[in-house]
Amino acid sequence: MPDSLNDKNISKATAYTVIMLGILALAFSAIMVKEANFEPATNAFLRCLIAFVVLAPFAYMEWKKKGKLNRNGLIIAIGAGVFLGIDMTAWNYAIFYVGAGISSILLNLQILVLPLLAMTFDKFKPAKSFWVLAPIMIFGIVLAGGIFDGDPIEGPATIYGYPIAVVGTLLGVLSGICYGIYLFMSKKSSTMNPGIYVQPLMWVFLAQLIPQAFTMFFISDLGFDVSHGTLVAGKLPMNPEITLGDPITATNWLWMLALAVIGHAMAWVFVQIGSVNLDSTIVAGLLLLSPITTVLVAPYTSGETISVLQGIGVVIVLVAVAYQNDLHKALLSRFARAGGEPQS
Repeated sequence: MPDSLNDKNISKATAYTVIMLGILALAFSAIMVKEANFEPATNAFLRCLIAFVVLAPFAYMEWKKKGKLNRNGLIIAIGAGVFLGIDMTAWNYAIFYVGAGISSILLNLQILVLPLLAMTFDKFKPAKSFWVLAPIMIFGIVLAGGIFDGDPIEGPATIYGYPIAVVGTLLGVLSGICYGIYLFMSKKSSTMNPGIYVQPLMWVFLAQLIPQAFTMFFISDLGFDVSHGTLVAGKLPMNPEITLGDPITATNWLWMLALAVIGHAMAWVFVQIGSVNLDSTIVAGLLLLSPITTVLVAPYTSGETISVLQGIGVVIVLVAVAYQNDLHKALLSRFARAGGEPQS
């Protein structure tokens, strides 16, 4: 890792470059999950295990240069990792059940979770608009999940006896809730160890393996499976909870390596570095580019389609997230400054 990224304070240009690379990697991570085509819990486990191995030497170098993570930071990082592990496992299943694009939109539920946690533990008082936006965003999430669209045109209509759109949406909601808890705990950890980026994430990646292993061995009917995937000829088969997908090939393993190294290790480190060195409103706006990119790209890479109602839901969620982060104020302020500049 370049020394410029190990400094406590980096230039804004570097911070922008780093976070945009991380966001771009995150945008394609859901797509890479489908291309790798491993069983969802197995996919999450392998992704985090490989990312942990990749990050370990960089964490060691950071430790030698800046000292080790303090005890409280370590405990919070492990706790945050457990929640991120639940998030990633649920999200992987949602990717296959409702699509890469829609599952990425559902993650934005964290925008409601963070203020609620801050209210509970930090005595934070959200703006009045939060209580208006919360039900609007929940309605958008329900639309985006496809719950009102009836049975899908192709593939299974139910899974475990329940409508697949409902199951996929609920899993996406669970991932968004756990993602919000992770972000809250991660922020606490970073304030305890300023300038230390890699060590907390290394412990987060290791802790993620706990809920993923639990899911594989105690919940999933297919368990740990590196021989067969989830999709058959790129489509979700009937009875996917028990049906084996296409055999895993060398190409699938290459996608898994790309997902672990680029879509996980690099993405999370780069977003973390950029986030702590840029204004939070700017970061919130930039992070919106990730699900938007996924929604736009998924039809071309994974053959996904969304209904009109789902499209409306996507727009509702993204607008609610943007408004909650005061992005409209930032844009209006920028336009006002631009309009007030003297003509040269």
